[in-house]
Amino acid sequence: MITNNNLQNYFFLLALLGLLILAFFIFLPYLNALLLAAVFAILFRPLYRQFKIWTGGQGTAAFCTLIVVLILIITPLFFFGREVFSETRNVLSHIENDGGTWGNLSAKFESLVKNIAPNADVDSIQLDLRQYASQVLSWVVGHFGSVFSSIARIIVMLFIWLIAFYYFLKDGTRLKQYMIELSPLANLYDLEIFNKMHSAVNSVIRGSLVIAVIQGVLSGVGFTIFNVPNAALWGGIAMIAALIPGVGTSLVLIPAIIYLFVTGTLGNAVGMLVWSVIAVGLIDNFLGPKLVGDRIKVHPLLILLAVLGGIGLFGPIGFITGPLVLSLLFALLDIYKSMIQEPQPLIDNHV
Repeated sequence: MITNNNLQNYFFLLALLGLLILAFFIFLPYLNALLLAAVFAILFRPLYRQFKIWTGGQGTAAFCTLIVVLILIITPLFFFGREVFSETRNVLSHIENDGGTWGNLSAKFESLVKNIAPNADVDSIQLDLRQYASQVLSWVVGHFGSVFSSIARIIVMLFIWLIAFYYFLKDGTRLKQYMIELSPLANLYDLEIFNKMHSAVNSVIRGSLVIAVIQGVLSGVGFTIFNVPNAALWGGIAMIAALIPGVGTSLVLIPAIIYLFVTGTLGNAVGMLVWSVIAVGLIDNFLGPKLVGDRIKVHPLLILLAVLGGIGLFGPIGFITGPLVLSLLFALLDIYKSMIQEPQPLIDNHV
């Protein structure tokens, strides 16, 4: 028999669940901005703490951190992404019209292949290359176009990100304590979840994505210096390639060097080769241990899949939100044994 007290409890839980679902759909359009703000708040909390020591105030420290991140990171990445989108559309148009740089390169490629293998079916190879390139670039335009297609949307999302980032820095500790109080788990487990999540986010974002971004930017700079067409586009592709285990940026750099050799610019080809080895290739060896340290390590293949899947699900912001979801998953799996699994008794093999 349902008592009046139980009926009140059921009604309260039903109302709470309904409001939680409603609130989720209210915040859903801004979920990417909120997730991005949370990630940046975790990554740049050391800088915030340093500003807090210098200024003595939480609000001032959060504002100074926001300005530094906005000027040094967000603004350059925004213009870089816009340039990648613009160059992608141009290259896609050239491929579809079979003209421009693609047409000249195709003619030189045909001549080179015929010299090496006279009986090769060059026309079918070029057709396949154009089809694959067109599909890839169309995918890039489709996913990145939504970001740059509406100025009003960009302004709104940037505003939400700025406000959320500021308050995550300023009130992050208070928000964390509030979530611990609401959680039905023991406080020890809640703290362990937050610590694992913090370590996982730092490991994935700093240890893999930051290095990939740096390598992509350096690749783009090299393409610009040594006159590789559409430098921003290929630099952006180099960022994704940097996440591929065992291959990395060489997937983009080697074809660029070959392109410079084929087009007859020997000096630029040699310069690009030296730049690739010294400026791009050694970044992982120098920065990797400093950025990752002893934090949680995730296999590069999983990070690559998280980036590609995140972009497909969330759009360009999935470059960060995909690995973020992966890091949260590993944080929870890491405490699974201690929180849920019962310790198994040792089996005596002598019995």
